[in-house]
Amino acid sequence: MGEPISVSRGQSLLAAGGVGPVWRVTQGVFKLERQGQDGQILVQLAQAGDLIGVESLCAEPYAFTAVALVAAQAQPLAAGQDLDRYTTMTQGFMQQQRQTCDMHRLRTGSIVQRLAYLLTVLGKQADGRVLTVQRKELPTLKEMARVVDSTFETVCRELNTLLPERKQPRLRVPSVWAVGQPFAMAA
Repeated sequence: MGEPISVSRGQSLLAAGGVGPVWRVTQGVFKLERQGQDGQILVQLAQAGDLIGVESLCAEPYAFTAVALVAAQAQPLAAGQDLDRYTTMTQGFMQQQRQTCDMHRLRTGSIVQRLAYLLTVLGKQADGRVLTVQRKELPTLKEMARVVDSTFETVCRELNTLLPERKQPRLRVPSVWAVGQPFAMAA
């Protein structure tokens, strides 16, 4: 295995048609897209622990472009031996089924259910734990709307119910003007 690389939100890890190694997502989430008639089409999400570019084991170019949905890391895998290649291919096949179910859950049901599941996917760690995602770590409203097949206005409204903003309590600082004796008005 090679060294993990960090990919900023919105940056590509690999491009459809390119060639290279299989990658394991070690942190964050990548969106896997392909070119459609009207631009990029979201196909799947690859989360921590998932493999990207498994088709390279079959001497095929990458089928999708992988773009970081949030800040992410991925590590290239060395699958030189037949057993390594078989094991990696098996893992890729099993994850394909889960990713298909994930996309189904992200695209059907109420918008609150879809957004709640997206927050779970975004918080999933490689070891299986799910951490709470902070607002500042979320994808843009436009990207989230694309993933859950909604409008960004709806995502914004429903996200406020799922993640109410914690307002910092205001500190009461005594005013300089209110400290002394009350002024007597001249008659």
